[in-house]
Amino acid sequence: MKKKQNAKLRKPNRKRSLIPHEVILAAIRGEEPALRQVLSHYERYITRLASKELYDRYGNLYFLVDYELKTELQNKLIAGILKFRIM
Repeated sequence: MKKKQNAKLRKPNRKRSLIPHEVILAAIRGEEPALRQVLSHYERYITRLASKELYDRYGNLYFLVDYELKTELQNKLIAGILKFRIM
């Protein structure tokens, strides 16, 4: 029965479009608009990674976004993009 409850809580798979090849190449070259587009594409994922669950003394659940961690993850993504080389 636990599996059924978890299945109901899951959101349906939303297919996101892929980042166009030209944008990826521009981001590798360090073009700011392309880097912003890549960051925008991964915004929800990065926010999810930087979120923490907190409970108050009554057991209520709250989600808190650690903006320092979020900024660090964004910076690491940008650094990884700029290091990437296509042969």
